[in-house]
Amino acid sequence: MNKKEALKIYKEYMDKLNAYGLVMGTTYFDKSTIAPSAGSEYRNEKMSIMDGEMFTIQTDPKLIEAVKYLSSQDLGKLRNRDIAIAMKALTEIIKFTKEESMEFSLACMEGFDTWQKAKRTNKYKLYEPKLLKLIELSKQRAKKRNPKIKAYDILLDDYEEGMNIKKYDEFFSLIKKELLPLIKKIDKKKGYIDDSFLYKYYPADKQAKFMEVLKEYLGFDSSWGYMGVSEHPFTSGFSRNDVRITTSYDEHNITGAIYSFIHECGHAYYEHQIDEYKDYYNLDSVSSGMHESQSRFFENYLGRRESFFKLIYPKLQEIFPENLKDVSLKQFIKAVNVSKCSLIRTDADELTYPIHILIRYEMEKDIFANKIDLKNLNNIWKKKYKDYLGIDVKKDSDGLMQDVHWSEAMFGYFPTYALGSAVGAQLLNKMEKDLDIDKLLSEGKFKVITDYLKKNIQRYGALYTMDEILLKATGKKFDPKYYINYLQKKYSKLYDIK
Repeated sequence: MNKKEALKIYKEYMDKLNAYGLVMGTTYFDKSTIAPSAGSEYRNEKMSIMDGEMFTIQTDPKLIEAVKYLSSQDLGKLRNRDIAIAMKALTEIIKFTKEESMEFSLACMEGFDTWQKAKRTNKYKLYEPKLLKLIELSKQRAKKRNPKIKAYDILLDDYEEGMNIKKYDEFFSLIKKELLPLIKKIDKKKGYIDDSFLYKYYPADKQAKFMEVLKEYLGFDSSWGYMGVSEHPFTSGFSRNDVRITTSYDEHNITGAIYSFIHECGHAYYEHQIDEYKDYYNLDSVSSGMHESQSRFFENYLGRRESFFKLIYPKLQEIFPENLKDVSLKQFIKAVNVSKCSLIRTDADELTYPIHILIRYEMEKDIFANKIDLKNLNNIWKKKYKDYLGIDVKKDSDGLMQDVHWSEAMFGYFPTYALGSAVGAQLLNKMEKDLDIDKLLSEGKFKVITDYLKKNIQRYGALYTMDEILLKATGKKFDPKYYINYLQKKYSKLYDIK
């Protein structure tokens, strides 16, 4: 085999895998949004078969030989990184059988379906067997992948290359030390800022009208982007010009859908603005930490500024005059930045948000270290919420079942939300030196900001690691102190705490 032959084989097989991936991804999007629930069993079985066919392609001896050969060649920066990612995936997948791959795929799909039903009916006992099966399968798979490395370290690295328990322990230790005291001080000032008007009745059909305003403001173009509705908001990027997101409406919380949409737009822009090699290389495999840095950047570092709403708030008032006509822009912005200990992660303010992630991180770490009673997970969750945030979890649908991630065996993903938030603060520090963000937002020039993010971060995709991208974008490797300083400064000022 020579280089030309190997590259030809590699391309042919990757084209097949991308074709299967498109079909699987589209089916998953439909499954989570518009597909009838009664058809779930049939869909799951057929998607499992599709997963098995993908496994057959991925483990074909011809592809394995080609990837191994190419991994020993100097093919240039783009292709070298592409092959390195393919080689890592290859060394993992060949440790399993086709049947094991299909079993895991089916378990994840069944887990998701059961989670949806259990959450809507608040029946944790319905969901528990599926969750415990996914935990056990994930442990078995991690052990097969590398029995010499801690299972949770393997899973953490899956979502953020190079991250492990030691690094996350240091990060969350800093979160606890620096932010919990401030959270407790602010908790004593309940009612200091009035946000009650955010929780009046806001019909979903009218909220959908404001989504159209947001789309236009953010430049979310229907030629490459689509928005649907799902139980839990998410983003699917099938190609640079086929990116689909969802939001979720709560008729007694006007900010829920707004900030879910803004958050997912951050993900969508990352998928859309990767250089065109996204469609031809493995370089769309962006780390979750970097991806979440962009979604959290949109949601918080841009979306909670007064300048962000300067042009569009009058339109929100126009849609909901009965609730907002007497609420000034300044009052609205203060309200959307209120900090209070709450139940739901996706609705949490910036300051308490990392504590929601800390709870999940500690539980996952103990689950995979076999230090936790798996038959008592929902009650352990409740205790942690009481201990850290002083919150009583009265319903499991608002507790352990509030998130979709565990139902799809996405163990190790949660920490990247807090990591991404911290990365975003570091990026913000540099962007504020380069751009007049408030001027741009208040004038509706959002494209200048997305162009900046593309040039400095998003275009690279997975070509570089998180630290390498940060070094290019800010001149420094990851430093969580930017995040701590940002939160302490913002919320001390907002709540007049010395």
